[in-house]
Amino acid sequence: MNLILFFSQLALKAGVFYHKVSNVTIWGNHSTTQVPDFLNAKIHGIPVTEVIRDRKWLEEEFTQVVQTRGGVLIKKWRRSSAASTAVSIVDAIRSLVTPTPEGDWFSTGVYTNGNPYGIAEGIVFSMPCRSKGDGDYELVKDVIFDDYLWKRIKKSEDELLAEKKCVAHLTGEGIAVCDLPGDTMLPGEM
Repeated sequence: MNLILFFSQLALKAGVFYHKVSNVTIWGNHSTTQVPDFLNAKIHGIPVTEVIRDRKWLEEEFTQVVQTRGGVLIKKWRRSSAASTAVSIVDAIRSLVTPTPEGDWFSTGVYTNGNPYGIAEGIVFSMPCRSKGDGDYELVKDVIFDDYLWKRIKKSEDELLAEKKCVAHLTGEGIAVCDLPGDTMLPGEM
């Protein structure tokens, strides 16, 4: 659902149809640390930052809307939406069994081992992927980073590493130590 919101927010701001937005990635965890990557996204094949020149809107309003949408729905309905989860699962599977259009990509949570970005190994992290439609994927290598994007990716990575420590006793990696920051919880999860 967050990817759909990502597409629609950029399309609305640019005054274009939804399908004109491409190369969309939400990096990291599914929490308020998730990172909607407007730096690599495109509208009509042009970088979003050249189409929407309001960097403040991209960094603040757009990012916050995408990061907190799930929590807003949980708070409103007082429960998590099973339908949203189901749609996300279907979208992820569709992305793997349908060839990715040339020059585009999708994002999905994958195991980080061997990733080209320098993200810690041993966690599941949403990253940009391409598929030939055979059920497998490859990580996209031609992405760009700036300090803004990289700092937010690292924050999401730190959160996932802390969550991994919380379940270390379940994965055979030692004694569980849980020191999650409270500000990463979605509204309604507390």
